[in-house]
Amino acid sequence: MPNIKTPTLRLTLVLVIGCQSCCCADQAFQPGKPWYDLDGNLIQAHGGGIIFHQNKFYWHGENRDPNSPAAVYCYSSTNLYHWQLESHPILKQQIEERFGARTFVERPKVAYNPRTKKFVFWMHLDQPGYHFARAGVGISDSPTGPVTILYAIRPITNDFNFPSNDPNQQKFFGGTFRDMTLFVDSETNAYVFYASENNATMYVVRLNDEWTGPAQPALEGKTWARILVGQMREAPVVFKHQNIYYLITSGCTGWRPNAASLAISTNILGPWRVVRNPCVGPLAETTFNSQGTFALPIPNKPGKFIFLADRWNPTNLAISTYVWLPLTVTGPGTCKIEWQDSWTWENF
Repeated sequence: MPNIKTPTLRLTLVLVIGCQSCCCADQAFQPGKPWYDLDGNLIQAHGGGIIFHQNKFYWHGENRDPNSPAAVYCYSSTNLYHWQLESHPILKQQIEERFGARTFVERPKVAYNPRTKKFVFWMHLDQPGYHFARAGVGISDSPTGPVTILYAIRPITNDFNFPSNDPNQQKFFGGTFRDMTLFVDSETNAYVFYASENNATMYVVRLNDEWTGPAQPALEGKTWARILVGQMREAPVVFKHQNIYYLITSGCTGWRPNAASLAISTNILGPWRVVRNPCVGPLAETTFNSQGTFALPIPNKPGKFIFLADRWNPTNLAISTYVWLPLTVTGPGTCKIEWQDSWTWENF
C-alpha cells in the first residue's frame, strides 16, 4: 500500500488511467450500489485494500460468499471503475488445514517489498467467538498469488496484566490481533496497525526488513506503540500528507455502523491526538452507513484520496456493498469525507 511519491510514477498513473477512462456512462463510482466485476458477478473484496503494480491496480479483499472456495479474492483494473477477477490467492481449505476448521480471513492487506521483491500479505485470522485473534502472514511472487502462508502470530507478546482466565489467552500469547491495515511509510519501512487488547487499544508496529513480522528487538516506544488506549476503536485507515500521519477508525458496534474518528500525529509511533469525525453532511454519524478499510492516494492530486469503506449487510454478508468517497486534506491535520451519489476521481 505504498503512497505514490515520485513525479514519474504519478505521471505514469495519470497516463495509464487517462487512456483507459473514456467517457462511458458507467464510468463513475456509485457508493453503496451493487458492484459487479467484468464477468457479471458481485465483487467479493470486503475489508480490502489496493496496490498499484506494473500499470495495474490490484484490489484484494475478503470473500463473504459461502459457496466460494476462496478466502481472499484478487481483482485488477486500469481505471478503478471496471474490475477483472484475477485469482483466489488464498483458499479457505489452505487456511483451515493450517490453522484449524472454521478459521477465516478478515481485512487482508498487501504490500510490495522492493527489498525482497515479494508481495507480503497480512490478514486478521480468527475462528467463531473471535478468540483466536491472530495475524496471518504470507508471501507471493505475484499480486495474484498463489500465497505461501508463513504463520499465524500475535506480533506483540507483552503481558499488560491480562487476567489468567481471559478467553483470548492474552497473558500467554500477547494482545489480540483483530481489525488491521498495512501502511508503507517509505520503500524500506512498513507498519501494521491493529486493534488489540480485546479491541480496547490500537497497536502500531514497525515490521522487519522482510515485512513478515515485528522489527526485533520489539521495544515499546521505539519499534511499536500502544495508541488510542482504552478507546475501543477498530477498522484502522492510515494515510500521510505533508509529514502528518492520519488515522481514521470506527467504534466497536459489531456490524452496525457508527461515527468515524480522526487522529493525527507527526510521529507514526505517537503521540496521536484525536481531532474529530472526518465525515461531514447527512449520515456523517454513521460514516454514511459504512465502515472504513483503506485510503488510496489519487494520482497527481496531493491531499486527495479515495476513502474505501464497506456497507455491511449482517443478514447476508455476501451482498454487502462498497462505499468509495472523496477524502480531502483541508489543512494541516484536518480532512473531510463527503457523500456523493455518483462521482469520478478525475473530476475530484
